[in-house]
Amino acid sequence: MERKISSFDMLLTQELTNLERFIVKSPLGTNEFWSEWQAKTGEIVVTKAAIKRALRTHQGQLSQEEINKLSSMLEAFKEIASYLELLRQTALKIRGIDASEWDILGGIEGENEGEDDLPF
Repeated sequence: MERKISSFDMLLTQELTNLERFIVKSPLGTNEFWSEWQAKTGEIVVTKAAIKRALRTHQGQLSQEEINKLSSMLEAFKEIASYLELLRQTALKIRGIDASEWDILGGIEGENEGEDDLPF
């Protein structure tokens, strides 16, 4: 019996494929891990900044659907940033360094900085 794939299943598969690139695959604490972590973290920081900028500078030109899509993307990237921060803290703990009081992604991005101006 052939199973039909729903449009929701297709959408979910597409979203997983799009976000899967942020999974760090190198072993924790290795040089390869830190290189991969740095590249993915840089991409997240830049992407979040671009989304925030688009929401601010094109506020009156975006449809509600576009605003919702960008807002949803921003939330997904915040979750990925939390994942990357957890990996960083875990890798440092393996080395005996407790860095739980210092969230590098929140510090770099100013997580709540200027978000009150966003249209959502």
